[in-house]
Amino acid sequence: MYSLNYDRVVQALQQFKYSGEVHADLSARAGLKGGGRVILIVQKGIVLSCFIFNQSGQKLHHGTEAQRVLSKLGVLEWRLVPFASPQPMMTESEARTINISNRNYFYPRRLVLSQVQMRTWSSLQRSVYFLSDGTRSKEQIATLLSRPLSLVEQAIRDLQAFGALER
Repeated sequence: MYSLNYDRVVQALQQFKYSGEVHADLSARAGLKGGGRVILIVQKGIVLSCFIFNQSGQKLHHGTEAQRVLSKLGVLEWRLVPFASPQPMMTESEARTINISNRNYFYPRRLVLSQVQMRTWSSLQRSVYFLSDGTRSKEQIATLLSRPLSLVEQAIRDLQAFGALER
């Protein structure tokens, strides 16, 4: 358990390139009637998703809105939770073999870009970019991000147009 504010926990996750979930409970004093819970999904130190739920499990805030709320809450007790079923890492040749042998599925693969190029992207585009490692289908990415497939497909098309994902 780590007692840190949101900005500090993000810095620590980046420094240690943590991958997994990070949870924190919110008391009623945090402005939530009855309290709630925060869940961050992190991969290699990058916060891919940020959610705030109430006690009954309803999603109250997500993405940049949730991050803004968390930045104002002060110190929380954070718990690191490893991914329940870690994704096996594939070599580049294995991922290409899957793409070639199974043409019914599209496994987007990111290209190397600088942080400067990503500044104008939406949080969804950044999340899709970081999850596009050639081992996940667009359907899996949509599931991981809890977003409709149509929005993820649009983000993939946008990223391809930016030259950030392979076509």
